[in-house]
Amino acid sequence: MRGYDILKERIAEEVIQPGYMNWWRASEAGACEVLLWHTKMRHKSLPIGGRVRHLLEDGNVHERDIAERLVRCGFDVRNTCLDGQAELVVSRKPHVVGHPDGFVTNPYPYNDEGYDYVEDGFDYTCSEYLLEITAPSHFNFLRLQRLHAKEVLWQKYVQIHMYLHASKLSSAILIAKNKNTSELYEEGIAYDAKLVSDTFDKLSRIDEGKVPDYRCDDWRRNYCRYRHLCFGVEETVTLLGSDILRGESLAEAEHLIEVAEVWKKGKLLKVEGEELVDDSREQFAEIIREYGCRGLTVNDVKALMIGAGTNRRTDYDLLRQRYPVVYSEVVAESVRGAYVRVSD
Repeated sequence: MRGYDILKERIAEEVIQPGYMNWWRASEAGACEVLLWHTKMRHKSLPIGGRVRHLLEDGNVHERDIAERLVRCGFDVRNTCLDGQAELVVSRKPHVVGHPDGFVTNPYPYNDEGYDYVEDGFDYTCSEYLLEITAPSHFNFLRLQRLHAKEVLWQKYVQIHMYLHASKLSSAILIAKNKNTSELYEEGIAYDAKLVSDTFDKLSRIDEGKVPDYRCDDWRRNYCRYRHLCFGVEETVTLLGSDILRGESLAEAEHLIEVAEVWKKGKLLKVEGEELVDDSREQFAEIIREYGCRGLTVNDVKALMIGAGTNRRTDYDLLRQRYPVVYSEVVAESVRGAYVRVSD
């Protein structure tokens, strides 16, 4: 165990300093305009922990896994991580470049049977499609299945459109792998010219030095590496009373919202619902213990830590007083551990 602790400590001590480029990466084009402006101006950001780098490295492993599966299944793919990704110049002004995950030829029949979700305008008759691969967490994966890429993976969604624009393709296929369960999700995405135009306008404004008026007002303000420049360093945790925290005010807000949604979904399902509810309860418990509070509320869901106590079904105190010998011989008290009760 000591070796594991040493590794954890070393990873925790790693600090990443964001690099600065004279051009835009397609992968960052969908980010908050204020964040991109601070980056362009080379303002000092808060340190990024080494865990982020390892998350990215883990993503490369999953990307290779999906590419290899496609090849083994007989799909015609090119310019993946297996044979070298292509560099695309998305735009000269603003200067945007990127490296798509690959291209795939005629992956499915001319209908939607091969996909979990298809956007309006997706072209089933293309000879070639843009291929993008991602590996979200269990909870993000479940949200992706329900709400789809445009809602859940906005930055990835914009990145896909940058590549569609550069490659002059009309449609893309997103393959998502649940990095916790290896379950797959496949979505057909149609090119949106207005989204691309709006993104170029945003990047051009930043290149011209225009200061954005926008400020986020959701969970992102607790994660952003420039939050100290937008909001200062004040405490963001909101206490609702009786040691109950408002989950949306915590640094884990995005994750907690996902957990609450999974819990709601689990309550509606008959087969796998119990497992989802148990997973959600464990996630709530972990964060409640970390903050040392009694509970929290998030997305209309309340998670409350129920204290440890002795499980008794009769008056054992009276039994112990009147018949102490019998009590000691036949009664075994068990202490019930603390657990989280979740309700809406």
